[in-house]
Amino acid sequence: MKVIIVSILFFNSCFGFFRQTMSNEKTISLPIEGRTRTFLIHYPKKWKGEKIPLIIALHGRLGNGAYMINQTKLDVLSDEKNVIVVFPDGFRRSWADGRGSTPADEHKVNDVRFIESVAKYMIQEGSVDPSFIFLLGHSNGGFMAQRLALEKPELWRGVLSVSSQLSVFALKLKTPKTPVSVGILVGTADPIVPYSGGYVKDGGEILSAEDSFLRWKNWNGCEGEKKETVTTPEEGLRIETITYSGCNANTKIKLYKMIGVGHVWPGEKPMFKYWDKGIQLKTVQGSDFVWDFFSSL
Repeated sequence: MKVIIVSILFFNSCFGFFRQTMSNEKTISLPIEGRTRTFLIHYPKKWKGEKIPLIIALHGRLGNGAYMINQTKLDVLSDEKNVIVVFPDGFRRSWADGRGSTPADEHKVNDVRFIESVAKYMIQEGSVDPSFIFLLGHSNGGFMAQRLALEKPELWRGVLSVSSQLSVFALKLKTPKTPVSVGILVGTADPIVPYSGGYVKDGGEILSAEDSFLRWKNWNGCEGEKKETVTTPEEGLRIETITYSGCNANTKIKLYKMIGVGHVWPGEKPMFKYWDKGIQLKTVQGSDFVWDFFSSL
């Protein structure tokens, strides 16, 4: 039994599923529809107790909150920019984004209510400015973020999905009742979530990244297109962006196209080396994209 326990702990530690909680962090448990749900709060090291912006960061499939911290380094962004970042844990390392294939979907877990409850907990705690609550997600977490942008647009100052876009399920669900700023950060050579749409390898039909972007453009009533290209030191890789800032309620939408890049969080050190996710973007950090979008809103 000791061998099994030690092996599990070693696996979790090596692959980033576990990390020691810092003095400026705490883990909270909430009862949600008969299940105990957990999330980790990272407060900026130099925070003085005033109400500041909040980012809720949703991990990808097979991850958890600790993995998301190790993958994204958003705790570093928190300390540098004086924002609180919350890292929720999905049900059995998954989110009920509606595509139907994850354990959370199969068990009909209400993740919309869970994430909404996380936001409300932070507001009631008195640490965050309710008008500056941001949501982001990677992969399965990104599809969940898109669902939350549709179902609860009034909660968010802005939403950013990474390696993910709108699913057909989300599109059939409803259209947002109020405008919300949305960013989409995707690799054009993603072997898991196809940029051109179709079916994701772990199940579910999705729109293309550009179709998803245009849906948000129309929902938000946007005008005034701006295109930019950013080169990188990595041969053949570049970032093309399309921005619409003339949208209803002063919202904005932005598409970040990582040309030639795969299913990655930019700058991450791959923890599953045997899993082919395509070409990594090594010289640009994902947190740079996060702050570029959220700080502009």
